[in-house]
Amino acid sequence: MEAMQRNESAPPRRAWLPWGLLVGAVLLATTGVWAGTRSISALVDRNDALSREAAESEARVAELQALRDAMSRRLRTLEQQHHAAYAAAVTATAACTTVLQPPLPPPGKAEPSRRLAKAKKQGRR
Repeated sequence: MEAMQRNESAPPRRAWLPWGLLVGAVLLATTGVWAGTRSISALVDRNDALSREAAESEARVAELQALRDAMSRRLRTLEQQHHAAYAAAVTATAACTTVLQPPLPPPGKAEPSRRLAKAKKQGRR
């Protein structure tokens, strides 16, 4: 009987264990849900930021392509102007040189001064 009295009078030592485990599980679940919502929220924010950056990048690419096309057209125009100016300069130079210089001898014949020099050298021998 003494053993019965001791058990009945002593408070149960492990009566808090199920309630403590329940509180711990609830705290753990609450912390997990809170961390999960923060993680999902961060992922959604990052997805939105990446979508905005992609849209801005696509707009920038389109702008750069338009600029490249405009520069290509400008380069072609400048090349055409350069070729026209070069052709005009060559024509003007050719016109000036034909007026100022006497005509060149045919390619097969030597120049008169060279012929005289060769004749003098042959006479010495």
